[in-house]
Amino acid sequence: MVASKEMNSLPRRRPRSWSRAALAGCLLLHSPIAFRAATAFPQVPQAPEIVAFRGAPSSLTAEYGPAVPILDDIYGNDPWLVPTGAGIEIRDTALGSTDVLGSIRTPGRVDRAAVSGDIAYLFAGDRGIVAVDVSTLSDPEAIASYSGLGPITNGAASPGGYGLVATDGDATLHFLAADAAGQVTPLRSVTFGDGRRIGAIVARSDSFLVASTRPGIVPRLIVTLYRLPSGAGAPDSLAEFAFNGHEAIDVAWNGPIAFVADGNLGVLVLNVNTGTIVRSVPVQGSQFAFSVDANDTSVVAVAQGKILARFHRTGVDGNDLTPLGVDALDLEPRHVRLKGDMAVVSTYDQLNVAEPDEVSRSALEFVHLSGAAAPSPTGGTGRTRRAVVNAGLAYVADYSGGLRIYRAAGPDTSLVGVLPGSGGDLVVDLALDSARGLVYLAAGGGGLQVVDVADPSAPALLGSLAVPGLVSCVAIAGTDLVVVGRRGGTPGLTVVDVSIPTAPVARGSVGVPFLQDPRAMAVRDTVVFVADDLLGLASFRIGNPDAPAALGAGTGFGARDLDLTGNVLLVGTRFRGLQVVDVASPTSPVLRSELTTPPIFGVARSGTSAALFLGAGGVLVVDVQSASAPFLRGPIGVPGRARDGAWVGDTLVVAAALALERFTASAATTVPTLDLELVTQGAVPVVRISWDLVTLPGIAGLNVYRDLGPANDGTLDPDGRRVNRALLSPGAVEAFDDSLVSGVEHRYRLEAFFPDGGSRKVAEGSIVVSTGLRLGRPYPNPFRPGAGAVQLPYQVPPGIPGRILTLRVHDVAGRLIRTIRSPVGAAVGFGGLSWDGRNEAGRRVTDGIYFLHVEGAGIDEARSITLLR
Repeated sequence: MVASKEMNSLPRRRPRSWSRAALAGCLLLHSPIAFRAATAFPQVPQAPEIVAFRGAPSSLTAEYGPAVPILDDIYGNDPWLVPTGAGIEIRDTALGSTDVLGSIRTPGRVDRAAVSGDIAYLFAGDRGIVAVDVSTLSDPEAIASYSGLGPITNGAASPGGYGLVATDGDATLHFLAADAAGQVTPLRSVTFGDGRRIGAIVARSDSFLVASTRPGIVPRLIVTLYRLPSGAGAPDSLAEFAFNGHEAIDVAWNGPIAFVADGNLGVLVLNVNTGTIVRSVPVQGSQFAFSVDANDTSVVAVAQGKILARFHRTGVDGNDLTPLGVDALDLEPRHVRLKGDMAVVSTYDQLNVAEPDEVSRSALEFVHLSGAAAPSPTGGTGRTRRAVVNAGLAYVADYSGGLRIYRAAGPDTSLVGVLPGSGGDLVVDLALDSARGLVYLAAGGGGLQVVDVADPSAPALLGSLAVPGLVSCVAIAGTDLVVVGRRGGTPGLTVVDVSIPTAPVARGSVGVPFLQDPRAMAVRDTVVFVADDLLGLASFRIGNPDAPAALGAGTGFGARDLDLTGNVLLVGTRFRGLQVVDVASPTSPVLRSELTTPPIFGVARSGTSAALFLGAGGVLVVDVQSASAPFLRGPIGVPGRARDGAWVGDTLVVAAALALERFTASAATTVPTLDLELVTQGAVPVVRISWDLVTLPGIAGLNVYRDLGPANDGTLDPDGRRVNRALLSPGAVEAFDDSLVSGVEHRYRLEAFFPDGGSRKVAEGSIVVSTGLRLGRPYPNPFRPGAGAVQLPYQVPPGIPGRILTLRVHDVAGRLIRTIRSPVGAAVGFGGLSWDGRNEAGRRVTDGIYFLHVEGAGIDEARSITLLR
């Protein structure tokens, strides 16, 4: 499928269940704008998939996670590793500096990281764990990765090299050994069945302290202490303590004392040796405490209200806290980390947001506990929301940074000019009138803003117009007219006369019930098409600017963006994917097709290609040459949240959350064919995947990916996955896939993985697994007994009804663990077997790999499953 040199140092998230084939539009609605039923559509040939090569971005900002101190180097640096939401930065705070020494950017989120010696481990959601060599601060390199444990959101690494503990943030802990090369090996997984959510993990030597909360009317704080022996030994559970009425937002651990960020109760002081609460210390009038850290002499805590509280440790074991003062922060804090005299605080301008609002600024703020002068806060300007490219320049609507103009042609991505936002102006959309040298900004509470960009290096605000509500979108409707959409308390559409740019004047407007939450507009002649996030696609006639009129109610499918080319309107929706609509008759649009995708934030078309911007899901490139049969050309992984973008030839400029990104897109080239062999001997049928030695320069390793079904059958399998859990070595020449599906084509591709996080397809192939295999895949896999039973679907061959099936469970050594007999299901030969993770004596078996062997009624097959506790 994907063959892209994406900035992806993480195991790539596989696509959801998307359809390549068009779904015929037979939708009838009861309104004048209802889509007319479309006719049957001819199929078109599939074009080669898209290969995307990432270019240099224009960086704007980051969403900083908790900073992690790195050991000082011989050059006198004071380095910190900081998650940026889409990668990491290594910053130096020596001598008042906050310079970025090195960085890695990746698609997807990296909110937490841990450091052990020269290896940093990134906890990267459904991309698993990524190991990065940080021995050279200016040139960090991704060297290993591990997936297969589910989404990993937090964790800790032993500073002594004993291993890692990672979590999905809910109720499962994964214990892993780690070697000097960053390779990790699972030791054991523990799933808690009491409803707790793991809040924080901290490591010290060979021990890990885990703080969890069981929600309820009265929350319950649970603190668990583990030890992870050196080598591959199983972890020891040393102690567990529970305290009603408390919660775990964050935890620090120094000596025998743990300090818990306990929400509105402030800092909870615990003695880990005795398992008792020593005291609870409020923070600045019971403000909500988000994070805490401690060293031998000091404790720092950050709380809502832009507060950093400092305490001095006194008393037995430092279990008494003497307040030293409170420092005011510029933004709201989320995390604090302490190293010597320096506290590093990750801050945001908002803490709780909902679409379409978002955090628009994040910064690192620095405080010396001694009161000495600290570096100034460092951070970005805002969030890119829309981008328009013209004459080699990209005009960017920056959510809280105003208008920013970048070079967009060639390798030069430098900033040309800025018109900063002010006050509550949140710029979410723009329209460029290149003939007049004007840009119109939809600036939220700042209304419509008219900007002179005749000199792109010095954009100047000419005039503005305040309208009811928040201006959420804008489009040019003629030489002297623009239309703006309004959301908030008074949603609607307003036509604006801009013949005098310094004094725009509102003409007519229309509002509820025809619009409620407009997000984007497109204009053809005197008709305005509007994407409304609640009402769907709506249209209005503005032939009389003083009396705009609705042409009908919305289609009812929440829409977020539009792209109009001739009579074809591409509509990006929340729940219906991409809709291709014929608007030759604006009062009676025809739905030509739908392409099922995840929720769409933006749409941009160039020729026969359309880019769908999916937020954290990156970008999908779609061939729209045939309005009745669009199909996928391939996904592109994008750092941050892809909101919008524009094509410039074969270059795609993406307004991501963190930066203005650039990708050069082209058709895939032919690659060597993989050697695939179905091996049915042994307990489990497998596909042996082999290839010639890959000799690309600088390669860090290899990954094998698999999708099911023929490439032109119209689907991408939702269970498409990475076959190898750990990164394969560069010298590997084979891999095995033991999760096979009967009677289905299995498509495999081999990708080279590079230290900068990039990937490149180097071989591919497909094989059809015989229909003689009658067992499906066990699910869930991995299986946790506390969550129920593992299910194993089957299909009995025709003509063999009324038989008994025998399920035998074997461990990895071949020992028989359990025998289960069950009659064949009556539903046309289909049925399912289950195993609850227990042996013949009714006891739960230990963690590990087990084989489920089914015999009878024409079936003699086995499947493997991983059991985690």
